[in-house]
Amino acid sequence: MSSKKVYFSKSSKDILDIKKNFIKDDKILTLQAQEWNRYYSRQPRRTKCKICEIKLPKKIFRSHFADYTVCKNCGHLNGLNKDTKKFNNYLYKDSKGVKFSKFYIKNYNERVKKIYKPKLKFLKQILKKKIEILELGAGAGHFLKACETEKINGIGYDVNLTMVNLGNKMLRKNKINHFNIDDIYQHILNTDKEIVTILGVIEHLEHPNLIFENFKKSKAKYLFFSVPTFSLSTILEHAFQNFYPRVLGGIHNHLYSEKSIKFITKKYKLKIIGEWWFGTDIMDLMRVLKVYSKPHDEKRYIKYLNKYYIQVMDDLQSVLDKNKICGDVHIVLSK
Repeated sequence: MSSKKVYFSKSSKDILDIKKNFIKDDKILTLQAQEWNRYYSRQPRRTKCKICEIKLPKKIFRSHFADYTVCKNCGHLNGLNKDTKKFNNYLYKDSKGVKFSKFYIKNYNERVKKIYKPKLKFLKQILKKKIEILELGAGAGHFLKACETEKINGIGYDVNLTMVNLGNKMLRKNKINHFNIDDIYQHILNTDKEIVTILGVIEHLEHPNLIFENFKKSKAKYLFFSVPTFSLSTILEHAFQNFYPRVLGGIHNHLYSEKSIKFITKKYKLKIIGEWWFGTDIMDLMRVLKVYSKPHDEKRYIKYLNKYYIQVMDDLQSVLDKNKICGDVHIVLSK
């Protein structure tokens, strides 16, 4: 494990059906995200970078009622309001959080097979050893369920009681516990597990750097995490303001970049031993084409769009992935 392993891309065919609701429910999802963004924009103003704490430059752009800029020091894309405890409770713990959870409950087993088993496969390729995990922000237990299919033991924690209860109904051996979001940092510090898994969670936290700081201090040997990154999808969302902001907006008010991730690993003296860069940016491009084509001969237009576009979707996406400017990255860290 001395050399870093880097992987790129993932077949879009596996998730096309799962992502259909983004097109079908675009208007509902857009209105929900804009409601969340309005609430976010009422939080105290952010003046220092969320990652490196250097003074931020002025606003670069405004999207879906929220302001954003990019740190000149570490390259992190910052929302210009703070994601406070009040804001996080509003999203994940209160009644709004129940609505949020329904989005991830649909097609449970299909999500496990097509989204979470590939993540586990990547982790196993990097470590090549028997593993046992602690998953923080486990949601409805999709990753823990994927672990069960490979006879891997794990325990999870999540802030949303609705998803915790659902996950425990779906799991047989592994278990999810309910916890307060502020406890996430202490769970890392005190874990007796060798691997800490945090998938799609760090970007939601009030103090994300504490994840890396406490991992460094803990007995855990590996940290497996994924975060959304600044990409073509972000640009599309800004260009089309009546289009659901899947990557930046609502639940994501800051985005990582290759540069800001490197800054963090250097700051805490951590080593990247595995990377997997892939996104659904081209799928989002197709989504915006379909959403905005609805009033114009939709059925015939979509038929030909699918015929000529889907077959080259992965080739187009791979260009973004290999240049590390796609919408998502999975990383395995060691000390």
